[in-house]
Amino acid sequence: MTEPRSTRRAFLTGSAGLALTACASALPAGHADTARGRIDALVASGNVPAAGLVVVRNGETIFAHAAGLARGAAGESPPLPFETSTMMRVASVSKLATALTAHRLAEAGAIDLDADISKAFKASLRHPAFPDSEVTLRHLLSHTAGLEDPDAYWIASPQPIDALFVPGMWRAAAYGPPGAGFRYSNFGYGLAGTLLERASGERFDRLAQRLVLGPIGLSAGFNWSGVRQADQARGASLYRREGARWQIATDGPGVLDSGAPQVMLEAGFPLASYSPGTNGTLFSPQGGLRASLADLCRLARETAKVGALVRPSWRSRPDPRNGDTEDGYFAAFSEGAQIHESQASPLPGFELIGHPGEAYNLFCGAWHVPRLGAQFAYAVTGTPDATPAVSDLHPSANIFTAALFSAARDVLRV
Repeated sequence: MTEPRSTRRAFLTGSAGLALTACASALPAGHADTARGRIDALVASGNVPAAGLVVVRNGETIFAHAAGLARGAAGESPPLPFETSTMMRVASVSKLATALTAHRLAEAGAIDLDADISKAFKASLRHPAFPDSEVTLRHLLSHTAGLEDPDAYWIASPQPIDALFVPGMWRAAAYGPPGAGFRYSNFGYGLAGTLLERASGERFDRLAQRLVLGPIGLSAGFNWSGVRQADQARGASLYRREGARWQIATDGPGVLDSGAPQVMLEAGFPLASYSPGTNGTLFSPQGGLRASLADLCRLARETAKVGALVRPSWRSRPDPRNGDTEDGYFAAFSEGAQIHESQASPLPGFELIGHPGEAYNLFCGAWHVPRLGAQFAYAVTGTPDATPAVSDLHPSANIFTAALFSAARDVLRV
């Protein structure tokens, strides 16, 4: 049963007072109050079940505020407040952790980012228009491999990832051979996960935990793997709205209360029988990371330490066109991170390095701001429409996340 509106509004107001605001003395009170007000107003509007923002500068958390419900927005469980420590599915921000895992493995000499990957699969992995052009892991990480997403880019184990190979997975030949043209591809990260497993002999979730998540002190995990049971139970559901009611889009009570990883397995096939390197989509390297806003700031900071992740390997060029910008959403990309250069940034005048996330009506992002030595991460855990209207701020910001970018600007005083 849906919670009465008056009770819900009272709860939301109370939960805002519980939000963390670390080191508030570092900010003029008016700036912090304005930022908190934007977040509270966003939730009070009824257009999102929860929202939050964390800002870190020079390694110190200077702002952390959240409002709304992590659980219970659809009446599916007792209400639980959304906090900046609440873990949630962070969609494509996950790719930062995947790319870092690949670069860590390459630094250890365990994998060659420039090797032809075609021989690693039973089916051919060559663009049909460029049969002599090799596809590499570096291409996969930068979305220049010549791939685009087929209708399905995941498969249940023990089926091999090769079973997903179809003619429709190749992008337009007009963008040039692999390594030249950009086309964003979730499927490419499933292939990358498979290659990382084969090189290491480890399941992707465990490899990412060993090389990246654990060393930088995150309690995060792919598809809830490795996440403490108590943190999973306090995690956030993601919601979509149908009419006047919120409905669960993913990570409902059955998942959050299970204390177990969530993966696609055929009936009767136990996870313990999975053979690493057969299906890198199992733990969703493209979007399955569960992490908190505080975690995402650390992840963005770690990303900024890797040269290959902060230097554009592709920039949009209009003539001749060298990729699909998705109406200006993408303009530059490194070997694993999106780059908003200062002249075309949702934080006007400031370069941003990181990644947005959009899935199951969640919209989030984690960004490093080199000029300020800062990172910020934000999220809304549901929206009335799976594709909200684009904000005037930037093609990658919608009318809800624009409020969170504005809150970040308040805090950073830019």
